[in-house]
Amino acid sequence: MKAQGTVTTTRPPHTPRIPPLPPAQWPPVLRSLLADSRQDGPGRENLFGTLAHHPVLAHAWLSLARVLTHEGTLGHRRRELIVLRVAHRLDAPYVHGRHRTPAADAGLTAMEIDATAADLATATHPWQPEDRALLEAADLLAVNSSVPEGLWDRLARALDPEQLVELLVLAGQTATMCTTLNTLRTPSDSTARQPSLTVLLDRDRCCSAGQCVGAAPEVFDQDESDGRVALLDPHPDARYADEVRFAADLCPGGAITLLDPEETPHP
Repeated sequence: MKAQGTVTTTRPPHTPRIPPLPPAQWPPVLRSLLADSRQDGPGRENLFGTLAHHPVLAHAWLSLARVLTHEGTLGHRRRELIVLRVAHRLDAPYVHGRHRTPAADAGLTAMEIDATAADLATATHPWQPEDRALLEAADLLAVNSSVPEGLWDRLARALDPEQLVELLVLAGQTATMCTTLNTLRTPSDSTARQPSLTVLLDRDRCCSAGQCVGAAPEVFDQDESDGRVALLDPHPDARYADEVRFAADLCPGGAITLLDPEETPHP
């Protein structure tokens, strides 16, 4: 029986419990980390926007992620197999969808990527022994189950001690992020709701501060000949809209003008 005076509130099942912060509200270090990780492909804006609520923790987590991604010894293919499988086991579509592109870049075929979300006991995909051992380990580590000696021996025949330690940390880090994003109902990045922009430049007003390049490096650059702004894309992808607007706001000379779909200038 509900206590007198108690108010029960409900949220739509897909409404974020803590909405991701837009890039304009991120601390500079977080924007810099996002710019540095562009090579990892799209799909991090809402992840970074969620972490932006706790900048100190965001920096620590992203530092670990950078080590695992760029300084790890497992190799790209093994890493993506583990991430995809843990994301599948924890029903984390954000993470699984985010890693489809890096997995393809690591050499996994579309069939293999799809097979990471299949039941290993009944699936017919012909995994190589090492791949299957990694997937079986990911299944267990995702739910904090012990790894039996037979499976550990199979892993140890393929991986050295450094790689085995990295495998365990990678699975744990992936599980932590899957659980966090699932619990907060963080949505996958979507450009459908973001307006496209047209970027106009007045280079005569540029004072070579370079702040626009730091805010939106996909759209702006500095001309090596005179140091003034150079426009890389006058019609940037809609997922960069917040960053481009932030760059326009930062410009001390007012050299950047943005036109939204209704062609309303953004000062």
